[in-house]
Amino acid sequence: MMILAGVLTFSTACEDEDLNPYLEPLPGVHAFGQVADGSPANFILGQTGEDITFDLQWISIDGELSVESIDLYVLFNENYEDEDGNPLVARHGGQEGVFFSSIEGSSLPSNRENFSFSLAQEDVRALYEGSTFDYDDDGTAVDVFNNDFKPARSSVQPFINGDEFAVRWVLTTTDGLVFDSWSPSVCTELPGANCEVSWILECGQVINEPVQDYTFVMNDSFGDGWNGAAVDVIADGNVIASVTIDDGASATEVISVPEGTSSLEFAYVSGDWDSEVTFTITTAKGNTIVSAGPSPGAGTLTLNLCDENA
Repeated sequence: MMILAGVLTFSTACEDEDLNPYLEPLPGVHAFGQVADGSPANFILGQTGEDITFDLQWISIDGELSVESIDLYVLFNENYEDEDGNPLVARHGGQEGVFFSSIEGSSLPSNRENFSFSLAQEDVRALYEGSTFDYDDDGTAVDVFNNDFKPARSSVQPFINGDEFAVRWVLTTTDGLVFDSWSPSVCTELPGANCEVSWILECGQVINEPVQDYTFVMNDSFGDGWNGAAVDVIADGNVIASVTIDDGASATEVISVPEGTSSLEFAYVSGDWDSEVTFTITTAKGNTIVSAGPSPGAGTLTLNLCDENA
């Protein structure tokens, strides 16, 4: 193993050269990875087949060494709580991760040129198929993707809210040197260099089952209604209801979304006294997907769908 120490040089006025020596960069290679333009930045709950695309390039520090192959490893960390409620992390791939693929030969571009690769939830699930973990710390390990500890995790939806992922790389040069770790400065401080790309699973904004009843519980702190404010219910691009308090301090209304609806969103319409407005939207499953106000932002409302789409 060879560890590359990142060196940054600065040019400043200094009479005593011993206080500001010019340091020649150590010969070596590193890489820079990032999510490609236009790609989703994270896995989305319920969209197991959608890819995240990454761009990666290797970089020769002084032009002397050349990379022959790049091995990619995927990490999967699960946040959970023990029986006493203490937050813990299950590192299913350890610190190194699970091997994903090698880039070599004609597939490997030249120094500082990007190449792309993609990962979907299905790919990571396949890498970690058969993984077990002892959640109760009692000597009994259970299947990560089929256990009572995380009932929301299944073969249909293998990853859930709180899961974290990363892809890291190991570089092998043409003369056989292997670079599998770097100094913290290279990983976090050196422009155009890093040691991994990380992402999470997020809940997304698409309601998997939009056709159902939604309960709006609305309040006005002054007690004179919403003064022109409202929440629009928008099905397939069309406003099917505008929910508001015409007068008074509170109101509850149930909106039934019609059969055949494929997309649904909610938008807040600003009124004269938004600072008085608060409301929640709860689905037929009992999940509160919006809790807004006072002073909700005008426009499309951000939904909390982690439980709803699980």
